[in-house]
Amino acid sequence: MDKKYLGDSFDIVKRFWAERLSAVAPLLAHPHFVPTSIKSQFEQMVGMRVLDKDEMPTEPFGLFLDPHTGVPLPRVARQSATASHAPLAFIEAEFTRLKPRYVVCFDQSHDRVPDVSRLAQRALKRADLKARHLVSFYYVSHAPFLFAAFDKSVLESLHSRLVNSGIPKWRFETEDLMIDRGHR
Repeated sequence: MDKKYLGDSFDIVKRFWAERLSAVAPLLAHPHFVPTSIKSQFEQMVGMRVLDKDEMPTEPFGLFLDPHTGVPLPRVARQSATASHAPLAFIEAEFTRLKPRYVVCFDQSHDRVPDVSRLAQRALKRADLKARHLVSFYYVSHAPFLFAAFDKSVLESLHSRLVNSGIPKWRFETEDLMIDRGHR
């Protein structure tokens, strides 16, 4: 999260996730991606609390990751998170360490490789998560988000709540629904 983007339309989507998914488990933001200088403004804008650096929640929760760019492709050797990227290995490690019910991650990251579409790149990321025993789906829009969980029923519950909120099913890429989106 960069201060210059605080309050943009992406933040409105983040607030929507927090409000709609709270019945599954409240969504808490990972502190690595929210500068302390804007923590209280971020919390107010997106409607989710930022975890303290070494906090280990005891109640069920969802974890929100807000890198500037998103999730790099699996072939990228990066294992640790930066302000810009939340690698798949980091996502898996945070599932193991913090034990959230689910993770939501902003992901506008894509390699500009002419022969690998954005759809194919998202599929590669989801396949890598599947190899890590995580199930996932994407919400695809101008602000794409990756949703993941160890428990398929939790992921199905998230998907159901979002579809029942009025989001068209074709906005989601799941194992059951892979729509070719052309140039996206």
